[in-house]
Amino acid sequence: MINIAFLNQLASAQSDTEFTRTAAGLATLQVYDSIKSNGFDAFVHQDALERVQRDIVNIETGASVRPALESVVQALPFWDTGGYTRIGRRAVYTALLVYGQALGDEGEWQIAESVYALVGMDAELDGETWLAAEARLLMGRASRMCADWESSRIAYRRAYELGIEAGDMSIALRAQIGEANNLWSRGDFPAARRLLNTTARRARQSCPAVLPRVTLALAGVANAAGEHERAIHLAFGLLGSLTDDDELVYQTLVDLAAFLSDYGLPTVAAASLRLVEQAAPEARVRRHARLNRLFLAAHGDDELAFTSLRVALASEPLTPRQLAQYSLFSAQGFRRFSQLDAAEAAADRAVQLANQFQLFQLVFEAEAELREIQSARAELRAAAGTQSVHSDQPRARTNDSNAHAASTTRYRSTTGEKLPPRMRHVAESIENMATQRFAARELELSSAQ
Repeated sequence: MINIAFLNQLASAQSDTEFTRTAAGLATLQVYDSIKSNGFDAFVHQDALERVQRDIVNIETGASVRPALESVVQALPFWDTGGYTRIGRRAVYTALLVYGQALGDEGEWQIAESVYALVGMDAELDGETWLAAEARLLMGRASRMCADWESSRIAYRRAYELGIEAGDMSIALRAQIGEANNLWSRGDFPAARRLLNTTARRARQSCPAVLPRVTLALAGVANAAGEHERAIHLAFGLLGSLTDDDELVYQTLVDLAAFLSDYGLPTVAAASLRLVEQAAPEARVRRHARLNRLFLAAHGDDELAFTSLRVALASEPLTPRQLAQYSLFSAQGFRRFSQLDAAEAAADRAVQLANQFQLFQLVFEAEAELREIQSARAELRAAAGTQSVHSDQPRARTNDSNAHAASTTRYRSTTGEKLPPRMRHVAESIENMATQRFAARELELSSAQ
C-alpha cells in the first residue's frame, strides 16, 4: 500500500525537487519496515540511514517534510530502547505522524493517507492505543481530502473506538466531528446536524475543550445548507471565545472568510484573510490565506489586488494543489478583466496540473472556466460585428451580473441588498480588526528598524 502510493507520486513528479522529496520518504519507510520486522542492527541499518540522510539533505530548504524525515531517521536507531515504556517505538510512531502532517501541508494527501494507515495499523498491533487513535483520526481527514469517503468513515469510526479505549475523549469527539464533516460534504445536512448536536452535548459533559470545534463544524453545515448569516454569526461569535488556540483561530478566520464570500461580502472576507496573513507564524498558513485572497480579488473585480497577489504568489513554494488553484484563479481573474489570451493560457495550465496530480474536482472547474472563456470570446466577436469597438470595451461575461453592486455602498452584498444591522456589525468589526492589526505590525517593523 505504501509502495503503491509513493510510486504513483514518483511517476507523476513534475520536478527533480519533488522526485527527490518523495524518494527520500519512500527510502525512509523501507528502512522503518526493516527495523520494525527485525530490530535495529547497526551493521545492517546504519549505512542505509546514512544514505537516507544524504537524500534528505537534497530536499529543498524550507520544505516541511525535510525536518519531519530527519526526525524519523534520528528516532529509528532507538526503536528497541526504552524497556517497559518502549519510548523508542513511541518516538518513531510520533515522528511518522509528524511526517504525515508535513505531507498534508504540502498537499500530498494520498501519501499522507498511506503513512497514517501504516502507523495506525502498526501502533494498534503494538498496543500503542493512543497513538493508533491519533493516526486513525489524521487518516480520516487525509482520506476525506482524497475524496475517499468510505476509508474516511472507517478511519473516523476506528479513531472513535480507540479514543474511548485509550480514555481520550478529545480524540473520540473530534472523530465524530470528522464523520459529521463527511456527512455534510455529501449533502446530508440533517444527519450532520444530529451528530454534531450529540457531540456537543457529550463535549459539555466530558471535554469542553472540543466545543469550539463543534461550533465551527456547525457553522460549516449552516453555510453549506445556504444559511450564510447563521454560519457567519456562529464563526464570528466563536472568535471572541478563542484565546489560547492559535491554530483554531486561524481556521475560524479562514472559514469565516469563505462564509462571507458566499454571502456576498468579498471585501470583508479579504479583511478576514488579511488577519491570518498578518498574524500567523507559519508560512504555509499565510500562503494559504494569500491564495484565498487571490480568489476573492479575481471574483470581486479588484484588479489591483489581483495583480499584486499574483506577483507575490509567483515566487512562493506552492504545493501541487495550490499550483493548480493558482492557475485556475488567475484564469478567472484574467477573464473578468477582459484579458482573454492570458485567461486561456492560465486555464490550460490549470487543466494540465490538475490532471497530472489527479485533482479531479479542479479538472472539472478548470474545464468549466475554459468554456466561460470561449463564451466570452464569442460575445466579443458578436459585439464587434454589430458595433464599432470603443476604447472602453465591455468586460467579458461573468457568472455574477451584479459583481459591481458591492462598490456602490461600502456594506452592501453583491446581491445588492443592504446589510442587516447584525451583519453590518460583523463586517465593521472584522475590517477594524484588520486595520488595527496592520497598524500594530507597521509599528513593530518601525520599532525593529
